[in-house]
Amino acid sequence: MAARKQRKESIVFIVNPQAGGGKSEKQLTSLLAEIRSIYANAKIEHTREKEHATELSRAAVKAGAECIVAVGGDGTIGEVAAGFFDNQGRALKTAKQAPVLGILPAGSGSDFARTLGIPRTPSLALQILRTAHVQTLDAGLIDFIGKDGQKTKRIFINIADVGIGGEVVDILERQGKKLGAYVSYQLATLRGLIGYKNKSLEIIIDKKQKFEGTYNGVIIANGKYFGSGMKIAPNAEVDDGLFDVVMLGEMSKLEMVAKMQKLRKGTHIFEKNITVHRAKHVAIRSQTRALIDCDGEMPGECPAEFSILAGALKVIVPPN
Repeated sequence: MAARKQRKESIVFIVNPQAGGGKSEKQLTSLLAEIRSIYANAKIEHTREKEHATELSRAAVKAGAECIVAVGGDGTIGEVAAGFFDNQGRALKTAKQAPVLGILPAGSGSDFARTLGIPRTPSLALQILRTAHVQTLDAGLIDFIGKDGQKTKRIFINIADVGIGGEVVDILERQGKKLGAYVSYQLATLRGLIGYKNKSLEIIIDKKQKFEGTYNGVIIANGKYFGSGMKIAPNAEVDDGLFDVVMLGEMSKLEMVAKMQKLRKGTHIFEKNITVHRAKHVAIRSQTRALIDCDGEMPGECPAEFSILAGALKVIVPPN
């Protein structure tokens, strides 16, 4: 049998070894061996801590990589995508054409990959990567208050939200995902609901349409899914230059639990106390502390502004 011809492009794989709760070491070892057999010039970097993926990605962009691949879950993908921009959310200028983003899901949720139709099995996703079929997609930028109390900015690629989502992700980060993505998220959600109080929010859409009231949460969606398969924004498109803004009205704990299955199917948007808007910019203020969820991580709290970055990234996706 003839040896497989190796590809010569400059490609960097940024691997989160803790993805999926660190349970997939054997699978990851096999995947990396396959990567090395396919890509002659592959550079493989391992993350050591939160936001390290962004540092590695930014260095790869500046070094002129043609493709930068995130190997991990939604948090890793979001951090790698953030490396294509500077700290102010501006696309990095390089001597060469900006690289494309590749995705090899190896995390617990892989919700952005689900939106794009990329298989969650890494070896199958690698076949998609090899097609080098590129689509131009949107990203989001958040201006918010970080955990250190200072104003900061952060890129997100899938979904950000304020309210119950931020509380759940905060709990999830502390409890871990040793029980698996689905069970861990459901447990974190139930724990979050026990002590959660709906938030009194001021929401301004595109700097002109104001909403004030009590909300369970507000989701600013580029992709369709979050929370390990919940179809929170069923009509969202990743390349339309708009967020789908899903506003969850005031709900009791029992109402929220009762809506969980509808959230998973995407039919919750027909409920009377849930509305969906489309916007390029969303500003949210809260009378009490309101945490933010950003691609499955909790980076800080409101006040926050969310801006669409239309056509900001070129991403390898399955061919049509």
